[in-house]
Formats: sequence, C-alpha cells, structure tokens
Amino acid sequence: MRAVLLVLTLMATTPAVAADLVESAPKAVAITVQDRDGRDLDPSRLGEKLTLVHFWASWCGTCRVEFPSIDALQRDMRGEGVRVAAVSLDRLGWPAIDHITAALEIREVTLLHDRNRRAAADLAVPGLPTTVVLDARGREVARLVGAGDWDDEDLRAKLRALAGK
Repeated sequence: MRAVLLVLTLMATTPAVAADLVESAPKAVAITVQDRDGRDLDPSRLGEKLTLVHFWASWCGTCRVEFPSIDALQRDMRGEGVRVAAVSLDRLGWPAIDHITAALEIREVTLLHDRNRRAAADLAVPGLPTTVVLDARGREVARLVGAGDWDDEDLRAKLRALAGK
C-alpha cells in the first residue's frame, strides 16, 4: 500500500513534459477574464500566434513551484509569438495575486483574474494548474493538465510547432 501511495505521489508531483501536452482538433473558445483595472478581456485577443491560458491560484502549492518556469518560458519565447496569460482563480483578488507574484519575482507573463471562475468552468478546467493552448484564431489546440516542465526542450518544440500552424 505504501508503494502505491509513493507512486501516486510521484506521479502527481512530476512536472508534465511534451508527451503530456494533449493536442486536440481546433475548437472555438469564448471566455472573459479581468485585467488589473477590472476590464473584461478575452485572452485569445492578445494578438499572438499562440496563447497559453494558464490557470493557477496563490493557494496552489504546485502552481507556486511551477510559476517561475512558465515565467521563464514567456521570457524565452516572446519573440516567437508565444504569450502566457496567467489567469488567477484567487477569490481574494489582486492583493493575493500581487503578493505571490512579487514573492516569486514573476515579471514576464500577462497577469489576469477570473474573479467569478466562470472562464475556468467554461473551459472545464479539472484542477490547478491547467494550461489551455489557443492558436492565433482563439481556438483551443492543446491542453496540459498539471504542472508543466516549461524548461523541457521537447515541450518547447511542441509549442513552436503549434505556433507555426
């Protein structure tokens, strides 16, 4: 029994790699989240070849561990038409978002807030973190459930391929 628990724990904490990015037939996505000023924003309208809508929360330990690597992905791939829209589900809003992003020195991603969690529900986000990949036309083309190893070159190659489609 202990061995089974150990395996399950390792599976839950091992970052997802390229093989875990599940591609799908393009499907239309219509969601709205809020920017810092409370204005509604559709993340698919950020104007990039590929937008990673990354759902997270300050209370999610896995999200906090993963966040610096997705911030680095944004820094490294910005020039390749990739944008990370980090969408917080924090009920405490911007004070909680600002606190954790300052503590983690997050500077590159676009920070947004799903204050009523409607976008997460509309996209059937099963848990945190979850990243929904949108193409330039705002269609979901892939999804990664769980923490991603955003430094993994194979995962980055897959994102480049999706951006090129």
